[in-house]
Amino acid sequence: MTGNAVDFAPLVYGFLVAFLAFLLGWRWRSRRLGTLLAIVGFAIGFLFAAILPALWPQRTEEQVAPVATGREGLQDVAFLGAESCRECHQEKYDGFRHTAHHLTSQLPSEEAIRGDFSADKNVFQTGNPKLSYLMEQRGDEFYQTGILQRGSTEERRTERIEMVIGSGKLGQSYLYWHQGLTADGRQFDLLFQLPISYVTGSGKWENSPGYVDGEPNFERGIFPRCLECHATWFEPIEPDQPTQNAFRKDAFLLGISCEKCHGAGRDHVDFHRRNPDEQVARHIVNPGSLGRLREIELCTFCHSSPGEPLQPSFTYAPGQLLADYVRLDPLEAQNRIGVHSDNQYARLSKSPCFIGSEEMSCTTCHDPHALERGQLALFSERCMKCHAPERCGMAKEIGPSIRQNCIDCHLPKRKDEATPFETPEGTKFVELRDHFIGIYSDQTQEFMQRVKNASAGSVGASDP
Repeated sequence: MTGNAVDFAPLVYGFLVAFLAFLLGWRWRSRRLGTLLAIVGFAIGFLFAAILPALWPQRTEEQVAPVATGREGLQDVAFLGAESCRECHQEKYDGFRHTAHHLTSQLPSEEAIRGDFSADKNVFQTGNPKLSYLMEQRGDEFYQTGILQRGSTEERRTERIEMVIGSGKLGQSYLYWHQGLTADGRQFDLLFQLPISYVTGSGKWENSPGYVDGEPNFERGIFPRCLECHATWFEPIEPDQPTQNAFRKDAFLLGISCEKCHGAGRDHVDFHRRNPDEQVARHIVNPGSLGRLREIELCTFCHSSPGEPLQPSFTYAPGQLLADYVRLDPLEAQNRIGVHSDNQYARLSKSPCFIGSEEMSCTTCHDPHALERGQLALFSERCMKCHAPERCGMAKEIGPSIRQNCIDCHLPKRKDEATPFETPEGTKFVELRDHFIGIYSDQTQEFMQRVKNASAGSVGASDP
C-alpha cells in the first residue's frame, strides 16, 4: 500500500509570490498597482497549488501490508482453529500441533521456513547462467527474487513469502498473494506458488516441483484442490471453478487441523461453553464412530489422487459420502504410478493385510494426534497385533530384535517419480514409504546386510 504525504510547498510559494508582487507594485508606483499585482500573484499561487503537485515529485510513505493471517474474518464463519480445541483437549492439542498434518501449511517465520537465508547459502543458480534466485530475510519477513540477465541489463522480480507449504519432512514450497484479475476481468486476491522450494534431502534451495530449470516462472496458480489437502479451510471466490486461484484473503485456516477431520467447531464450542456439564460431545464428528469406509474416506480425500471435483471446493465434510464430492482416479490407475503421496490408500488397498481384515484402517497404524516419525519399533508393535514375530522368515537369523523393525522390509522407501525436482545437476526425487504392505526381496537383502553390519540395538535406525 502506498500513501502520499500532503505537500504544502507549492501553495506557500504561490502566496509568497503574491505578497512580494504587492510590495513591489506599492513601492514602485502606487498601492493600486501593488493590489493589482497581488491579485495576479495570488492567482499564480493557486495555479501552483493546483498544477505543481502533479509535476513536482511528491514525498511518498510506502507501507507494506503485513502478511495475511486469515484470522481477521473468521468471526463470521463456522471454523475456529485448533487453538479453540485446546481449552478442553489440551493433551491431544499438545501432541497434534507437532505433527506433519498440522504443519503442512503455516505462516512464514524463522521457525517455519527450513531454507537457509545466510549469505553463503541463499542463492540458487539455475542451469541457465543468466538466471538465479536470491532468498532474503528482511527483519521478520522473507522474500524470493528472480534475477535475469538480458544483455547489459538486469531484470529483477521480488515477491514476499506469505505461506509455507509442507512440514519439512520432505521439503517445503512457498506461496504469495497478488492482486490481479480473474478470467472474467474482476479484481481479487490471487494465490501463486514461488519458483524456489526447499528440499530436505539435499538441504538446499531447489526448483519447485514440476518447474523447468532455467526458466523464470512466478505465475503458477494455486487451485482449491491443492489447498483442500494442505489447509483446513479456505473460501474460494468462485467455488464452482476448480481452476481459479482467487480466495478470500482475510479468512482461512492453515494446517490440516482438528476441524478437517472432526468438522467445523463453532457450534460445538459454543454449545459446550454454555453447557459445561454435558459429557456427550455435541455438534462434532468422531471419525471412529463413522464406520470403516467413512473413516478411511477422510484420509482418502487427500491420499488417493486429486480426482475430479463434483461439488464446490471446501464443501466436503467428515461423514459425508466422498464419491458425491470428488471422482477419484481408479485404484488400478493410481497404483500404476508407483509410490506417491496421494495414492497411499490405493497402495494399501492391494495389501493382503488390508484385504484380509474387516477392521483395518489408516488409524490402525497411525495415531493422527501424535508425532511418531522415526519410531519404527512403535509401528512394528502395531504390526504384531496381527502378526507373530516368530513366524517371520528372518526371525531365526535376526533373533528377538526383529520386533524393533518390521517397517524397512515390508513398507520400504521408494522414489516418488511423480514429483520430480529439476536441478542443474539433473532430476531428483524424494523418497516415500510404499504403503503396499508386502514382501520385498531386495529390501530384505539390504536390511539383512545392515543387521550384519550393526549391533542388534541399531536395527530400527532408519526414518519412516
